[in-house]
Amino acid sequence: MFELIVAAAAVIAALALSHAAGRRRKREGLAWVEAQPQNVARLYLRAAGEADGYWLHAEMQSGKKRMIAAPWELDATLGRLAARGLRLSADDHARLGASAVRDSDRRGEGRRAARRGAFGGAA
Repeated sequence: MFELIVAAAAVIAALALSHAAGRRRKREGLAWVEAQPQNVARLYLRAAGEADGYWLHAEMQSGKKRMIAAPWELDATLGRLAARGLRLSADDHARLGASAVRDSDRRGEGRRAARRGAFGGAA
């Protein structure tokens, strides 16, 4: 039993360290991009496999790539970077807009379906 507890604690500690390291790398990447926007070759989106959204990445002039924003931080981060003259490409901007429309449609359908179910008729 003691071995099981030690193993579980080790797994939890490893996950916590991995999470903290990822957050630190993302914060450092964003700070670097904000401090040196002239060294950014492009901003681009990558689909998030576990969520219906996109991760924001930056490619530097040197070819190095960094993830700088999670899907739930995308709007705020793009706003901060726009103030420094950094923007997504037209294609990525269109993909992001299409994703937002799909999300709002899905949320709207869910509310209408819930109302129909709650009241037993059409909304």
